[in-house]
Amino acid sequence: MKIRKVLDKKVGETVYFKYLITLPKEIVESSGLLEKDLKVKKENHKIIIENI
Repeated sequence: MKIRKVLDKKVGETVYFKYLITLPKEIVESSGLLEKDLKVKKENHKIIIENI
């Protein structure tokens, strides 16, 4: 898996980016978090995705 930086939009001279993470299909489907609002935090060089 990788985190990718992609262009979101450009307004005048300002450029906005999004960061995308591709997750394995089996993990997402079995997590029960598909289409849910999530919270992300960083701990000890790890990115943690949680259900709100």
